[in-house]
Amino acid sequence: MKKLMYAVLALTFAQLSFSQAQIENGNFDGVWEDVSGSEDEPIEWSSLKTGSPGWIAAFAPIVAFKETNDPHSAPTCVRLEVINSSGVDATGIITNGRVGVDTNPDNGDVHTNAGTPGQELVFNDRPDSLVFWVKHEPMGGDKSKIEVILHDNSAPGVLPETGSTAHWVGRARIDVTATHTSWTRYATAFNYYNNSTPDYLLCVIAGGDSTIAVEGTQFWVDDVELIYNPIICEINPSATQNIDVGVDGTMLTVTEQANAATTQPTAREWKYSTTAGGPYSSFSPTETGTTYTPNFASAGIYYVVCESDFGSQMVTSNEVEIVVTDPNSNTVTVTPSAMQTILTDENGDLLTATETPSAASSREWKVSSTSGSGYASFSPAETGTTYTPLFSTVGTYYVICESDFSGDVQISNEVIIDVPSSAGIHSDEINFSIFNKEGMIQLEFESQATDAVLNIYTVDGKQVYQKTVNQGITYHEVSQPTGVYIYRLVYDNHVISGKINL
Repeated sequence: MKKLMYAVLALTFAQLSFSQAQIENGNFDGVWEDVSGSEDEPIEWSSLKTGSPGWIAAFAPIVAFKETNDPHSAPTCVRLEVINSSGVDATGIITNGRVGVDTNPDNGDVHTNAGTPGQELVFNDRPDSLVFWVKHEPMGGDKSKIEVILHDNSAPGVLPETGSTAHWVGRARIDVTATHTSWTRYATAFNYYNNSTPDYLLCVIAGGDSTIAVEGTQFWVDDVELIYNPIICEINPSATQNIDVGVDGTMLTVTEQANAATTQPTAREWKYSTTAGGPYSSFSPTETGTTYTPNFASAGIYYVVCESDFGSQMVTSNEVEIVVTDPNSNTVTVTPSAMQTILTDENGDLLTATETPSAASSREWKVSSTSGSGYASFSPAETGTTYTPLFSTVGTYYVICESDFSGDVQISNEVIIDVPSSAGIHSDEINFSIFNKEGMIQLEFESQATDAVLNIYTVDGKQVYQKTVNQGITYHEVSQPTGVYIYRLVYDNHVISGKINL
């Protein structure tokens, strides 16, 4: 039996991000247009009923149907079916071009109808792959297919090809032979013939195998999409490096991967900036290999990138932070650094400022009630290399030494000084106890105060636990190694602190 022959060209629906093109209405959820004397057609698509020439197409059977029952994504998909009409099995077909109908089935085609909206797709991108979802019920060994060609405007875009494909830029095609009663994902990569930019995309979807299609074959299609792979330009290891002046760091390696729209880079350059995000400067001499080993002659923080030339795009990699220090730079360190708990008007342990590589020209001890900021002078000022903590007011204090090395001002580490309201557990106002019970901290706190805050610190002042508590007995699981820790309970204007074993 003679069959109508119609090739199938795949539809593509591309990501909207990065302005990368997709085929219009690739999920068939747009308007379905009225076609005289037939089932509606999805907008931007044509079937046999709108083929050319019109006088032949008018006698063609309906082969494309709107499906609202079980689409892959609501509300609709398209169903194509091989229909026998006057002894001819007509392939179920739609295209984003136009179907060429002929009395001789072997002369049928699909083609880009340039200049006619809805029957052409102007297209200037280079996708990497084609993805779509199908259900398929073939009859008698029949098969269906989706095919896409990207072509320039030097010759008409036609499927099947006419013996010359010099104007073809790329092609993707999948034949579907298996039966699929549930939605199944298919994907295939584009094969590119040259580095040109296409002018058009022609897509055909066919239920049934062209001129040998079998009556009754059905092909459901939904969510046709073009995939654009990301361009990769990535430096590893990406972790911050801490190195000394003039000393090699860990070698950095750039990984580069092109996509279909670019070429694998043959040129690159490593650059740096002293400001995150650039602008970036060239090294001297320039670094152009796939690896670079950090080495800087001056202390500072540097941000290293690799700029890779992918032909049509220059791509900048991730930044790698390189912290460069001078081992002979000025520093000041306060010891002992452990947190101290002392009573009001009671001397704490003597603090000593150690300055390197030599003593500072001047210094001053300062204090804040907020960690990391707001340091103020003592009254009178403390300017020696040692300082003994002493406070007349309950609170938590953060002490540092600020050393001036002839204009280079350096700030030491913080030492926490905790000054509670009493050293004991009981007072006239509260009943308080805290102890380790079977690996848990049990806190008994009875007072008129509410919303007290319990903090647990390591002996060097690192907070490892915080919890708001009220009156009564509470239990606290502190997931830390066994050892001695500092507790601190703050309520109203009171502070209670001490040591506890975990």
